[in-house]
Amino acid sequence: MDSRNLDLSAILITLNEEKRITQAIESLPIGSEVIVLDSGSTDKTVELAKKAGAQVSTRGFDNYASQKNAALDLATRKWVLSIDADEVLSRELCNEIAGLIQSSQIPNAKAFRLKRRLIFMNRTMKYGKTSDQPIRLFMNGEASFKNAIHEELNISGKSASLKGCLYHYSYENITDYFDRFNKYTSKIALKHYKNGKKVGVSHTLRPWIEFTNRYFIRLGFLDGYPGYCYALLSSLYAFVKYSKLKELYKSRK
Repeated sequence: MDSRNLDLSAILITLNEEKRITQAIESLPIGSEVIVLDSGSTDKTVELAKKAGAQVSTRGFDNYASQKNAALDLATRKWVLSIDADEVLSRELCNEIAGLIQSSQIPNAKAFRLKRRLIFMNRTMKYGKTSDQPIRLFMNGEASFKNAIHEELNISGKSASLKGCLYHYSYENITDYFDRFNKYTSKIALKHYKNGKKVGVSHTLRPWIEFTNRYFIRLGFLDGYPGYCYALLSSLYAFVKYSKLKELYKSRK
């Protein structure tokens, strides 16, 4: 198959991502159909996405799963690659995906997991629970997104893994980390409150357990100072989430 017409649709959802959208799109395999679903950016996200060759549509944001499913509905090609605006494919992964789709001997799998690594404080992290393998490449019509927050793909069929890396530039700096930390812990606390989830006493121990796990057991110390910072900050996530939930119950009485 001619790489100028790769049977791949890449989908991204965006909101004010002018600093990162171009890098994300330019890392995609040549010949991909690039679909950007924006939710009302007030910066140059839409302009830059179009300039980079994307088809841009607009939809009001309700939750992450439905927004990504709406973007998925716009995909017209056989394979779909879902990435975020703060993610970049390594050259190895880009070539691997293109080669896989062009091959006549695709493995017996309807979806593929990508090895994702966090970039934190300008360091490619390797330890301390900073990498994962989310399913991001799949056959069109064989998957849908679920969960309003921290969405996941619901796949029908087998999945396999690719070797190349997907780099995750999630946080610009510590201030950006805390902005996102505050937003997501509040959203999840509200979700738990609406679902009637209770707060257990054990949440007070979570920071100590989580730090020990990330920094010592999962070898976060091998990532140097960024590894220490990430383990320390991340260890507070569950505690703050449940503290906010406890606060909600008290304020609504």
